Amino acid sequence: MKIRDLLRGTGASYPDDLADFEVTGITYNSKLVEKGYAFVCMKGYHTDGHIYALDAASRGASVIICEEDIDVKSIPVLKVNDSRRALSKMSANFYQNKNLPFTLYGITGTNGKTTISFMLKRIIEAAGRQCGLIGTIGYHVGSKEYESKNTTPESCDLQRMFAEMRGEGIANCVMEVSSHALALGKVDDIQFQAAVFTNLTPDHMDFHNDVENYYEAKKKLFFLTQGPCIINLDDKYGKRLFNELEQNNKEVFGYSLKDRKADYFGEILETTEKGSTVKVNEKSLFSDLVKLNTPGIFTIYNGMAALACARSSGYSFVAIQKGLERLKGVPGRFELVENDKGIIAIVDYAHTPDALEKVLKTATDFKRGRLICIFGCGGDRDKKKRPLMGKIAGEYSDYCIITSDNPRTEKQENIAADIESGIYETGCYYEIIENRYEAIKKAVSIYRNGDIIIVAGKGHETYQIIGEEKHYFDDREVIKKLTEEVLTNGE
Repeated sequence: MKIRDLLRGTGASYPDDLADFEVTGITYNSKLVEKGYAFVCMKGYHTDGHIYALDAASRGASVIICEEDIDVKSIPVLKVNDSRRALSKMSANFYQNKNLPFTLYGITGTNGKTTISFMLKRIIEAAGRQCGLIGTIGYHVGSKEYESKNTTPESCDLQRMFAEMRGEGIANCVMEVSSHALALGKVDDIQFQAAVFTNLTPDHMDFHNDVENYYEAKKKLFFLTQGPCIINLDDKYGKRLFNELEQNNKEVFGYSLKDRKADYFGEILETTEKGSTVKVNEKSLFSDLVKLNTPGIFTIYNGMAALACARSSGYSFVAIQKGLERLKGVPGRFELVENDKGIIAIVDYAHTPDALEKVLKTATDFKRGRLICIFGCGGDRDKKKRPLMGKIAGEYSDYCIITSDNPRTEKQENIAADIESGIYETGCYYEIIENRYEAIKKAVSIYRNGDIIIVAGKGHETYQIIGEEKHYFDDREVIKKLTEEVLTNGE
């Protein structure tokens, strides 16, 4: 691609003799540079791409795009005001995905994004269409799966994956859209055909500073959407968003378990530890039943969101029913860890106060014995939610073990103390076991028939970040190992 076409809309200036200069690729990672690539210097949380400009040039980069002056003489250096936003424009120009028939569904909100994405993907596939998926658990392109480093990748990675999907004949993709991605402009030049808002509770306050900024970041997705906007009317921020979108003449549909006038109103007919049956009324004109295979009110809301998005996008109720029934569960989302000892142990990604409360409340609804909760909070992240999560754990649990999550560079005893300040006032029996393995071991060792063990915070993740290092750790594997070892040895 000629550089004049690559830089269209970025605001970057270049000498006339560079206009026909050819660029063969684009990246922000100097290790991925190949001959003829444009290298974009971006400032991140832990490093600054400007310091890798010389490395990129030595690897064959043909041009450097940057925000600051850099000492590179061997190749052209062009300056822009915002490298990340320039990368978004450049990626859209380079991959030209806007010119391809491609339906992209965006899911945003504090909780539920991953489950709704999996549900919607299953529905689309039940209708006989292929569908890609981009989100917290991984990036799925046909039969290939890439590791997820962020819920929403950088713009050039997104555009590359969209192009790869189209190359394989995949014309649909479901994508989780994080507030960080929206605030940083990662998706500014991506066109969504439909979008879903799940809910909003305080999270990422270390990045957004306050809930209003967080809300405004989420809201941005719906102004990047050309088609239906699907909103949870039972969430106070959802109601606000619904009204604001209507005022801006957007195509908006609401779903609810409380408001019979909603476009999609759900009536819960049955709910057990195995799942739920819901009667869905569409615009008071039509109704049918859907079955969900994971318990909990949060699963019902997620199912309603996926259904409303699919229906407003033209999918049949038959495809929706088949898709939802075929989904037996989502990795790390209220995932029952199977074992032959009869222990009910559930792993969940819940790492916000709202998500933890929903998970524990669901478990409380069908427990026959004690509820034993194991959880921690991430280090170097939002500290305000720690006592809130401690209080919630204490209010719903019969026994709570405070442990490590991803302490990163923060002292684990300080994180535990913040959590303890919230749990202490509830009167719940609790202890602090910093080692996550030992914490799970303790829970398994005190298990009695009818108890439920909830291990929260990491879900599908297979690592712990301690200091600057990533250590392999999978809650599910640990539980399986310990249910065999601890009970077999009679500990």
